[in-house]
Amino acid sequence: INKMKRLFPIAVLLAAALCSCGWAINDQNTIDISLPRTYSPAQLVGEWASGYTNFTQVIDAYNGRYLENTWQSGKYFKITDDGRNSEAYFMAKSQFASTATKITGTIRFDVGSTAESGAFTLLALKAHYKGWGSVTVDREATEDELKNNLTGKYYYRAENGWIRIEPGKEVGPYASSFKRL
Repeated sequence: INKMKRLFPIAVLLAAALCSCGWAINDQNTIDISLPRTYSPAQLVGEWASGYTNFTQVIDAYNGRYLENTWQSGKYFKITDDGRNSEAYFMAKSQFASTATKITGTIRFDVGSTAESGAFTLLALKAHYKGWGSVTVDREATEDELKNNLTGKYYYRAENGWIRIEPGKEVGPYASSFKRL
């Protein structure tokens, strides 16, 4: 009985940990606790996109033909109500190459974050790199890249139906503006 009394608090903590992680049975009938359930402000749940095109045009000096703009980029976040299976895409295109990174994982909002402002961490669980042009890349991200390059903290602030998102620091004047899709 004394052993059971000592083990009971450990069992309660383990059960609470499993419940807070939102465990589920996956396709292989094994428990998957890699996608924790988290709280997302209801007004931020959905798909958000940001895009940028540099209006400097590249023109062939010999024949006057328009080649394209010097730089384009796009960013996308899909925020789910429980944070699980959230997504992020980062795309860039220049005159010589195009790149795209797709990240799937969990978005965890910091304590105290609201629909108006706060911070969240994108916990990258899976990602794929694709690049074409001067260099060709088509591969899954490594565990080290998921942990050290793609998992990151983002700060945000809502402004007139848009959210401004800044990676790694408080929202500043050059933060990207995202519109709900």
